[in-house]
Amino acid sequence: MKVIKKILDGFVKVVSVLLMCLVAGIVLLMLNELFLRNFLDKSFSGMTELAGFMFLWMAFLGIIVLYDQNRLISLDMIFIRTKEPLTTIFWFLHKLIAMCLGLIMIISFVGLYPFISTEFFSSMPHFAKVWQYLPLAIVGVFLCLKSVYEILEKIHTLKKPELSVSEVSR
Repeated sequence: MKVIKKILDGFVKVVSVLLMCLVAGIVLLMLNELFLRNFLDKSFSGMTELAGFMFLWMAFLGIIVLYDQNRLISLDMIFIRTKEPLTTIFWFLHKLIAMCLGLIMIISFVGLYPFISTEFFSSMPHFAKVWQYLPLAIVGVFLCLKSVYEILEKIHTLKKPELSVSEVSR
C-alpha cells in the first residue's frame, strides 16, 4: 500500500509541475500574441487553438491536485456534521461517487476516441484533437485509482482493533 501511495503522490507532484508550466505557457502565449498584434501587426492563427488546448489540460489536470488535497466540492459539508456510523457511510459514498465519475470520464474518452482521433486542428493540421481530450482519461484513471486506494486504506484502518489503555502503556 505504501508503494501505491508513493506512486500516487509522485504523480500528483508531476502534475503540479505540469500545471505551473501550462499556466506560464498560457501567459507567454497571450503576451506573445499581444506583442505580435500591437507592435508587428501580425497574428499567429494557431494561438487561440493552442491556448484553448493548454487551458483544457490545465483545467482537467487541476482536478487531480484538488482531489488529492480533498479540496473539490464534496459531501463533507454533510458528513462532518454527522456522528458515526453515518460519517463513515457518507465518506464511503463520497469515494464511490468520485470513482464512478472517474469511470464515466474514461468511458467518455473511449467513446469519443473514434471521432476525435480523425480530427485535427485547423491551424495545426498534423496535431490530432485526441490530445486535447487525453486529460479526460488521465483524470478518470487517477480518480478511480485514488478512490480505490483510499477505500482500501479506510477498510484496513477500520479492521484494526483499537488498543486498550494497558496495551498502550506497555
